[in-house]
Amino acid sequence: MISQDDIIHQEILQAALRLYRKSGPTKITMDNVAKATGRSRSSLYYYFKDRDEIFQAVLDRIAESVADEIRVAVAAAVSLNERIYAFCLTKIKTSQEWKRVFTAIDQLMSADEKSKHTKYLDALHQKLIYLERVILAEAMSAESVQPARIPNNAELDMLAFIISSGIRGIRREIYDHNDPHDAKVAIQLLSDMTTKWLQP
Repeated sequence: MISQDDIIHQEILQAALRLYRKSGPTKITMDNVAKATGRSRSSLYYYFKDRDEIFQAVLDRIAESVADEIRVAVAAAVSLNERIYAFCLTKIKTSQEWKRVFTAIDQLMSADEKSKHTKYLDALHQKLIYLERVILAEAMSAESVQPARIPNNAELDMLAFIISSGIRGIRREIYDHNDPHDAKVAIQLLSDMTTKWLQP
């Protein structure tokens, strides 16, 4: 059951994200967030010690939201190939959605401010990679789609790396550089190759 504290915690993070999109994270103070949530500044300190902790929590929530969306799409797929395809397609979709948000935020920051926030964004990237690895492991361990080849931890790490890197490359080339290839066709081929490796 969700507690009142959990609800308030999420309201604070949602308000902070709205403010970041409007003004960038470096210009947002605890007073701004308090006002946006209709609470006192002192009440925010019950949940977060400072604005950097709020920013980190917002990024963590983004990672969890992306992972939740991918997990739901993968769980709805039936075969192993469909699960991998759902993983890839949903990752591209969520990457595009959040890229727009981060681009808007990035444009509101100076070079010094961007440098300060790099460590937080690197941590977000690492968390996403970890969560995606977990989702891929779940996708392959479902009883109904058990592959012939069960990857060990090192192989699973490499597989997650290849799929994630492939998806990032496909998204960047097609959506950022206007490559004429069809994203869904490219994702299907990546899924087919992965499935062939898992089910030789």
